[in-house]
Amino acid sequence: MQAINLSIILPVRNVEQEISGILRSVVRQTNGIEAEFILVDMGSEDGTPLECVQLIKNEKLHGFVIQNGDGDVAAALNTGIQKASGTYVSFIFARRLYMDFLKGYLETAERTDADFVFGSFSEEDVRLAERRSLSKAVQQQSGVQYMKEVIRGNLQIDLSAVLLKRSFLRECGLHFTEGCRYGYAQEFLYRCLLNAQNIVQSPTLLKRDTVFELKRGKEKPVGKEIFQAVEAIQRVELLLQTSFKQETELQALFSQELLPRTVMNSVDVMLREGSGYNAVRGVLRVLGYDSLLKTGRRTEKNLKRRIRVWNLIPWMYQAK
Repeated sequence: MQAINLSIILPVRNVEQEISGILRSVVRQTNGIEAEFILVDMGSEDGTPLECVQLIKNEKLHGFVIQNGDGDVAAALNTGIQKASGTYVSFIFARRLYMDFLKGYLETAERTDADFVFGSFSEEDVRLAERRSLSKAVQQQSGVQYMKEVIRGNLQIDLSAVLLKRSFLRECGLHFTEGCRYGYAQEFLYRCLLNAQNIVQSPTLLKRDTVFELKRGKEKPVGKEIFQAVEAIQRVELLLQTSFKQETELQALFSQELLPRTVMNSVDVMLREGSGYNAVRGVLRVLGYDSLLKTGRRTEKNLKRRIRVWNLIPWMYQAK
């Protein structure tokens, strides 16, 4: 059998009716690619595992289904990485599907020997990525530089549309934080950016596949669990403080922009779900996150305004 170029990891739960469209939308992207499909079931209560097995058989795919117990998405992704045999891995999520990006990503990865490939969300991004491909000096931006651009809002990287060299993940010991339902993706991407030696933006324009995306709403309120996203950012901040002490600008962006923004976005979630502002402020005090709502010269103006209103007149604050 030929070597596997790409391992596609798809965590699933209770998608018996939708998995056929979801999987076929991905399969269409892999024509001509030696790919394996790893479907990790997270304790489905319907016929999802059996339907996945049947689809793999009917579509004559190289792949398998893993029943991972009633765990979270982070645990499912870790299991998929452990079982993967491809040179590269990519993650597919039922609620966030992109069209026709895998071939372009794989071509970019093989041409540049990249550890980490991400895509383009606009025609301007495509042109910039094409220019970078012509100059090694421009192409070889560091993960720290990319992180700064992400935090400033000048660059978008989505876990649903990345390609990672499996040997890079293994050698750096990179994995998702299990037990973390919110923020695990951002934490993982930042850790990958900090560790990767060769990060390349593919001139592949990303477009959502709204036809096959899972469109169900939330099963239950998130509540204060949303603040796990803050914990995830704090873990990355600790890594910066211990292993990247020289990156003072990036650390300032974390403390003055990313952390307070993540706290306020979490506040917004609780308010939209119906929690009162006193209850939310109480959660912040107990967790100690009210102390993270500090601003500085790297804090974006709108975020400063949100924090000022929340701190001074919370009953006037409007969740985004």
